[in-house]
Amino acid sequence: MNHQEPHNKPAVTSAETGPEYHFVIPNTRRLIYQVFAYGIIFLNLLGQLLMDYRRNSPNLKISILVCAALFVLLILWDIYRLRKKNTLQSLGIILLILGFRWYQYALGWGFVINVALWFLYLIARRKLVITVSTQEIRYPSYPVKKIAWDEISNLVLKDDILTIDLRNNKIYQHLVKDADQEVDEAEFNDFCRKQMER
Repeated sequence: MNHQEPHNKPAVTSAETGPEYHFVIPNTRRLIYQVFAYGIIFLNLLGQLLMDYRRNSPNLKISILVCAALFVLLILWDIYRLRKKNTLQSLGIILLILGFRWYQYALGWGFVINVALWFLYLIARRKLVITVSTQEIRYPSYPVKKIAWDEISNLVLKDDILTIDLRNNKIYQHLVKDADQEVDEAEFNDFCRKQMER
């Protein structure tokens, strides 16, 4: 899964729904989630190697060397991608594979835990997009929060900062600056003002 932040899209106009604006906001915790995923992978490998040790596996030394080499290569490849392309590889499939391996040891709970962690990992790494349309504002919490226009006190885009001020005094504020930003601030702010007046 490529997590290089995509460009903010210009307004998409539909005859039925009217203009729709999409703002991609950076997932500032993606590196933290990736470190946690590596920790989970490490614990899986450690636990499975321990099970092999208890079972007196004849290939234990080879398994340790292969697991250690693959784990280090995985980290080095991620460091390279982060520095060169500002992206992180998806580790979800590895979590699933390690989960299935627990069946070799007749430990189904290991698989269940890994599937749950895989699901949480995918949620944590998803693309975060704020959508502003004539119907509502969709905020990328989980699940997606739908905010009606009558709940909004002010919504403004200024100097690449999107501010959503709710009537309940809650404020969402995000930097949406992008090299290829195509949303016209004046046009967007006028659109928001009209929706709030309506």
